[in-house]
Amino acid sequence: MALTQREKEILRLIKKNPMISQEELAKMLGISRSAVAGHIANLMKKGFILGRGYVVRDLKGVTVMGGANIDIKGKPYKELKQHTSNPGYINIAPGGVGRNIAHNLAQLNVPVTFLSVVGNDDEGRRLLEETRQAGVNVEQVVISNTRRTGIYLAILNAIGDMDIALSGMDILEELNIQYLESKTEVIKNSEIVVFDANIPEESIRYVAELCYNNNIPVVVEPVSIDKAQKLKGVLDKIDYITPNKEELESITGMSVADDEDMKKAVKYLRDRGVKNVIVTLGERGVYISSEELEKFIEPYRTEIVDATGAGDALTAGLVYGIFNGYSLEVSVKMGLAAASLTISSPYTVNPFLNENQLKNMVKEI
Repeated sequence: MALTQREKEILRLIKKNPMISQEELAKMLGISRSAVAGHIANLMKKGFILGRGYVVRDLKGVTVMGGANIDIKGKPYKELKQHTSNPGYINIAPGGVGRNIAHNLAQLNVPVTFLSVVGNDDEGRRLLEETRQAGVNVEQVVISNTRRTGIYLAILNAIGDMDIALSGMDILEELNIQYLESKTEVIKNSEIVVFDANIPEESIRYVAELCYNNNIPVVVEPVSIDKAQKLKGVLDKIDYITPNKEELESITGMSVADDEDMKKAVKYLRDRGVKNVIVTLGERGVYISSEELEKFIEPYRTEIVDATGAGDALTAGLVYGIFNGYSLEVSVKMGLAAASLTISSPYTVNPFLNENQLKNMVKEI
């Protein structure tokens, strides 16, 4: 059974200190002792607390590793004009592919731990606090004293699609094998591991090998044309991958001019061991290829306000479906529903996204 946000907060505090009293919990959370007692009773009914003395069930969740940065996005009021200043709207908010996926998963009531690196600066502190408030476990994120928090700068066109972007993510070089070795037990205790290709290539190989040896499903977001190149050496250890057409070309080295080319490139990935390929096709939806399924699935139609974060939401919805035991097709539709709800909002992560919305949109449930 799903937990409320307050139940998650209480469970997190109890895990930190199993001997904590209800009075202490009430004081820390700013609620009454009787309210705490009610929440604890619900946690016991749901099976997350197994008895007196707060014996907590060790629930496996999802581990996400990847980019965490501050997004600066600009969108012109009218058609974007090159080589001049455009009047428009500018937004600054937490971002990063991995962080966005983790944030979306927390809103979908999936227990999620995030592995990443931020700087010892105001931007890093903001990222950690807002991600923590969303319900993500950020206790394993390392704080760098030598590099600043990553910045992603994007210019959108008038309809909300990205025109050009710059990504300053050098800090993720510190998400290295040494760091990951210290998090081995966290990774091995995961139901699913998700990573984006922002992390170093040697770290990708380490995580893919570790998950493969421990039978942990791996979900990969290629991120960009250049970063997708890092995945070539681990294709046989990837369970799910979500490239767009350009990233598919980059990984396979094959030109994708039409659907037949795309299917050939997808077959290339499948022949090299990728179990499930989900190609994102923008307004056309997705193309799925797996052992059981080969088909196009149309998106859920909506007005585009800002397309930023659509891919991150799709990956999160896909993982939500897999985590909850749905079929690949239904899981992909969950992803499409999450993407639709995201692009219809001005936010990279729609703060109103929840699992009831997904279930209402995906009729097969």
